[in-house]
Amino acid sequence: MENELMFSIVIPAYNTEKELPRCVESILSQHFNQYELIIVDDGSADRTGELIDQYASANPHVIGIHQVNMGCSEARNTGVRNAKGRYLLFVDSDDKWGDENALDKLNRVIHDKAEYPDLICFGVKILDENGRLVKTRLPRLPEQPLNSKYEIFRYLVYRNEYFSTSYVKAIKRSFFEERGLYFKKGLLSEDIEWSARLMMFCSSVAVLPEAFYERIRRNEGAITSNIGRKNIDDILGQIEKGVIDADTYAENYDFRKVYLEYWAYQYAMLYGLVYRLKNENDYTTYISRLKKLKYLLKYDHVKKVRAVHAACSFLGVRNTVKLLGMYYGRVYS
Repeated sequence: MENELMFSIVIPAYNTEKELPRCVESILSQHFNQYELIIVDDGSADRTGELIDQYASANPHVIGIHQVNMGCSEARNTGVRNAKGRYLLFVDSDDKWGDENALDKLNRVIHDKAEYPDLICFGVKILDENGRLVKTRLPRLPEQPLNSKYEIFRYLVYRNEYFSTSYVKAIKRSFFEERGLYFKKGLLSEDIEWSARLMMFCSSVAVLPEAFYERIRRNEGAITSNIGRKNIDDILGQIEKGVIDADTYAENYDFRKVYLEYWAYQYAMLYGLVYRLKNENDYTTYISRLKKLKYLLKYDHVKKVRAVHAACSFLGVRNTVKLLGMYYGRVYS
């Protein structure tokens, strides 16, 4: 029966035969057993598809799906369309979970509420390629209870603890499907706008202040070396659309400010990346697009946004882009 499954865990997999076993085993080790693990082979050219079939034939929790290569977003969407659990979780095939009780803890959070929350946020540990802890990012709520969606998101966003990644969220499947929260095909850094839609449309949110997800950082330069022109263009486009959505969908003026705080952080972080396009013919166009969004910097409760705001006040947009771009180049070269 569909309601017997609490969780559907979706792994999009593409050419990760070396990392996939570690990822899958970390989930199959869960003590809580009311889950299904849906692994979508996105047209892999290595042994990824074969490994998925082996897991599916050996373990009743595992469902293997094969499709032609359509990208991570469509692989996730395929997983969702085949899911039967009450809640959806997403895991990248080269990452892992580090707690055998992760699902049990999430289940407790769900049942602590009078009604099942639409969204549950939790944390992540960033590990280097040797498995050493680099940093931990946790969402935390104050001891004094926050009851409304607005209060919780305001607290998290102002502290930069509402993270714009899919793998630190559990989403009620009925909410996901009713609101059409599928991932946008062909969009890079797609988790940013997807996380914004979750925040805007959910009716209730809960927090598990633990970091069982373990993100493997392949190299120290990954934060910038894997960012190209399309990433930058897609992120900037998401911000431009996001500020329009704030006027269209925000429940009230106060929540609109919280929503713009979220986009202000994405906007500020883009400054250090746009400088990578300095030799492009339309670099000036990117600077012009940034200037039109400069007003976002007044939503600066987050320290990094406040720093970019201060720099822009003295140096202007173009020089701040140059300054942060050169800084990123030195730090991550």
